[in-house]
Amino acid sequence: MNPPFRSSVPLEDQIAAETEGGRDALRIWREIWRNMTGEQRIEKAFRLTEEVRQVMRAGIRSRHPHASEDEIQLLYVNQLLAAHGTSLEEIRTKQKEEQSR
Repeated sequence: MNPPFRSSVPLEDQIAAETEGGRDALRIWREIWRNMTGEQRIEKAFRLTEEVRQVMRAGIRSRHPHASEDEIQLLYVNQLLAAHGTSLEEIRTKQKEEQSR
């Protein structure tokens, strides 16, 4: 099986290249980023990560409006793990196999 095609051009550049406004926004963002201190970059990364988590959870809630918070958490974790090619069930199965050795 062939690995998926990966462009050498970063995704944000591909998206930004579609419009002049996108190219301008990316240029400005990169200038702002270059002028940030390391501490500011880390703080921004943590804030953006938290915003992504909130958006992911909101999406899960909209698709599963009757799910409990525990169910939302389980779906969220599985969504994160799926991005890495695994699932909570697969991890638990591997753990059981290792414990039985």
